[in-house]
Amino acid sequence: MIKTRGHRILVLAAFAILLASCQSVVVRVDTIPSNTPKNQPLYITGNFNNWDPGDERFQMQLNPDSSYTITLPAGFGTVEYKFTRGDWTTVEKDICGYEIDNHRLTLGEQDTVSNQIESWNDLDPVNCPRLTIIIDSLPKDTPPEETIAIAGNFNAWNPDQNAILKKDSSSGKYALTIDRVPGIKELEFKVTRGNLETSESDEFGNIIPNRKVQFGVKDTVRLSVGGWVDKPTEKKSNRVIFIIKELPRSTPVGDDFYLVSNLNDWTPGDRNFIFQKDRNGRYFFPFPRKKKILEYKITRGSWSTVEVDKYGFEIPNRVVNLQEKDTVMISIGGWKDRNYPSDRELTIVLGDLPSSTPLDADFYLAGDISGWNAGRNKFRFEKDSHGSYFLNIPRGGHMLTFKITRGEWSNVEVDADGSDIENRLLFYKDTDTAVIRVQNWKDRPPLEIDYVTLVIDELPSITPSNAEIFLAPDFNGWDPEDRKLIFNKLPDGRPYITVTGRNKGFEYKITRGGWETVEVDENGNTIPNRSITYGFSDTVFIKVQKWRDFGGRY
Repeated sequence: MIKTRGHRILVLAAFAILLASCQSVVVRVDTIPSNTPKNQPLYITGNFNNWDPGDERFQMQLNPDSSYTITLPAGFGTVEYKFTRGDWTTVEKDICGYEIDNHRLTLGEQDTVSNQIESWNDLDPVNCPRLTIIIDSLPKDTPPEETIAIAGNFNAWNPDQNAILKKDSSSGKYALTIDRVPGIKELEFKVTRGNLETSESDEFGNIIPNRKVQFGVKDTVRLSVGGWVDKPTEKKSNRVIFIIKELPRSTPVGDDFYLVSNLNDWTPGDRNFIFQKDRNGRYFFPFPRKKKILEYKITRGSWSTVEVDKYGFEIPNRVVNLQEKDTVMISIGGWKDRNYPSDRELTIVLGDLPSSTPLDADFYLAGDISGWNAGRNKFRFEKDSHGSYFLNIPRGGHMLTFKITRGEWSNVEVDADGSDIENRLLFYKDTDTAVIRVQNWKDRPPLEIDYVTLVIDELPSITPSNAEIFLAPDFNGWDPEDRKLIFNKLPDGRPYITVTGRNKGFEYKITRGGWETVEVDENGNTIPNRSITYGFSDTVFIKVQKWRDFGGRY
C-alpha cells in the first residue's frame, strides 16, 4: 500500500511538471524601425508554422502603446522565429541591415518575451551605429607603401592609428569601419596619406570639398580618390581624342565616319563631328573636354549605316566620362548595312553566362538536330580568340529546337528562378548569327536556401472572389486539394505560399481544389508541370492564364 501511494505521488509530480512546461507564451515587439510603412501588418514566422512569412494566423496585434503582441500555441521545446511584414522580402535584419540569427525561446520558461526589430530587408537601416568606407581606386602615382587614413570630424581631423584603412591583399581595395561618435549624426571627412598635407584632391590636383555622409542612412560607402594635393598632375589637354583603331573589312573605301552623341542631338551625319585622317592613316576626332558623360556611336552618315557588333547585332551606346580620358580607342565590329550572312551555316554564340559557371566547363547544344543528346561532341561549342563560345550548324529544314547544357540533362540551362525553360526556337532563314544568353544552370543554384515563396501575380479575371487556391505538387502525391497547401494572401490581395525543404525542389501546378479546376494555358490546353529548384530565388512570381473549368479543355 505504501509503495502504491509513493508511485501515485511520483506520477502526480511528473504530471504537474508536464503541465507547467506545456504552456503558451506571449511574444512582444516593443520597437520597430522609424521608417516602417504605416498600417502594414506585422507577422511572426518560425518552426511552429513551417516558416510561412505571412501566415494570417500569426499576424501580431497592434496595441495602444504601439507595441505588437501575439500568443503562441502551447507546447514543448524550443521555438525559433523571426518577424516579417508579410513575405521574405520584408524580413527583419540587424541594425545595419545584415542577416540575423533566428530568435529562440524555450516554452515554459517565460510568460512574455520582448523583442526589438532594428531594420527591414527592403528598407535602408536608419540607426546603424557604424559606417564602412571602401576605397575602390587610388591615383596611379600613390606610393605603394604609403599609409591611407581618414581625417574627419570623428577624430578631430587627426588621422591617427584608429583611422588607418586596411588593404585587402586579394582585391587591393582599402576599407575602414568607423563607429558613430556620440553627438555626430553626419560624418565629414577626407582621405589622406597620413596627414592633411597629403589629403585627396581632384584628378588635376585641386582641393575638393569635404566628403559627407549620414550615419544610419547607409552602412557602406564606396569611393575613388582622383589625386593628391601634394602630387599635382600635369595639366590635361582641353580635348579628348577619339581614334578609330579598327574597321570592319566590309567598310567601303572613301566613306566618312561620324561621331553621333547625346551632345549633338544624335544627328547621324553632322559635318561638325566628322573624323579626320592623320598621316598614319588613322581616323581621329578631337572632342572638347567637358564636364559631361558622353554617350555615342559611330556612323557612316545615316542610321542605316550605324555600327553594329561583328555578328550584325545592335550594340548599346558607348559611354565615356570626358573628364577622365585623354584618348579613346574605338574598334568597330561591323556596319548595319554591310552585314553579309552565310547561306550555308548558322552561328550560335553564347553571350552572357551565369557567374556560377565552372571555369573549365564545356557547353553543348542539345536539340532536334542532335537527337536531344545532352553531351554530343559534334555539338560542343568552341572558344574563339576573344574568349567567346560559338557553334556553327549547317542550315537545314525550317526551324531549330534546342537547349544549352554542360554535357548532362542534370546541368541544363534554367531560368532566373531555377525553373525549366521551354525549348528555344530558331528559324534558319531569320539570321546568320544568334546570341544566346544563359541565365542559370540547373545544378548550380547561387543561394544556399531550402525554401521558396510562390506569389501569384495574376489570376484569370473570371476567378471567383471567394476561391481557394491550392498548390498541387509531386511531394504530396499530386493531391489537388490538400488543405495544408492553400495559398494565403498578401496585404495587396495576391495569393502566396511558402514551401520549405522538399529535397532539391519539386514540380507542381495550381488548382482551385481539384483537377477539373487546374490551371491551363491561354488557349485552354494542358500546360507542362511547373518546377522549382531551391537556391535560385527566395520568391517566385507566377501568372495563371486560365482555369480548366472556365474555358479550358481536357
